[in-house]
Amino acid sequence: MINAVKEELLDYTSFVSFIKDEITNRMGQGYNIRIFKVMKNNALELDSLVVLKEGENFAPNIYLNAYYDSYIAGTSIIDIIDRLCMIYKHCAIPIVQPDFEYTLELMKPYIFFRLISIERNKKLLTQVPHAEFLDLALTFHCLVRSEAEGIGTIRVTNEHIEQWGISCDELKELAEENTKRLFPPIIRTMEEVIEELLYNDEDDESFEYNPKDEDIYPMYILTNKKGINGASCLIYKDVIKEFAQLIKSDLYILPSSIHEIILIPRDGTEDKDRFQRMVVEINSSQVPIEEVLSDKVYMYSLEKDAIIM
Repeated sequence: MINAVKEELLDYTSFVSFIKDEITNRMGQGYNIRIFKVMKNNALELDSLVVLKEGENFAPNIYLNAYYDSYIAGTSIIDIIDRLCMIYKHCAIPIVQPDFEYTLELMKPYIFFRLISIERNKKLLTQVPHAEFLDLALTFHCLVRSEAEGIGTIRVTNEHIEQWGISCDELKELAEENTKRLFPPIIRTMEEVIEELLYNDEDDESFEYNPKDEDIYPMYILTNKKGINGASCLIYKDVIKEFAQLIKSDLYILPSSIHEIILIPRDGTEDKDRFQRMVVEINSSQVPIEEVLSDKVYMYSLEKDAIIM
């Protein structure tokens, strides 16, 4: 009788170390292989494999955490290493060009802001310049690549503004000038968004959206034309105000995610507590942890021309 011996799985730390060593061996001389801890939104820390060729100043970030999940699920570690090498060798679009210079003068037209949670990003906010807005923080970034398939950005840190000799207030002023231009806002009805999602289904068939809830409220989605970090449109100058004037109503503002917010006209019959429960439930069950913006519901008052909690 032959007894099958199951291979003992590596723990995560050993997995990352093994990957680094094997990639180093495969790539050979002329490459610097390193693992970086990258802090993402909402205190999510990921391990990034960086394969940097000598003489180049860019390399793709390849996050290993998801590959470990695949390894635990049964994927061979050799297959994973093959995949990582292939990703590096076929990475056609670098985040920046070889002659890229990260100077304030060159970056000024491309500095923009994003909105994140203050409570969920306490550690990150000690490392980056930021400005507070309600329970949110504006962080600053440089757009270094914008293509149909995605964008490339660099987060501005305390070290950057020290090197540049610029204050946080000056950085905010630049970002307020640029963000709306770089990422124009767009408002659509919830029905339009859902119909688009259904139409783009794998079967490429068109579906009709028919809300069945009799007390459903009209909902509008505010994001930017890229659909990336579109919640920042919340503080674009006059966007919320002009929309509220257009529909002649105060607004409830639901933070759907860092990528979009939901606007609901306020006629006095709505239940704010219901919206609050909805936001908390969706954040905890449907939104990836790194994409959660806030559990709060905001309101825009036409009379006060202000967003309040």
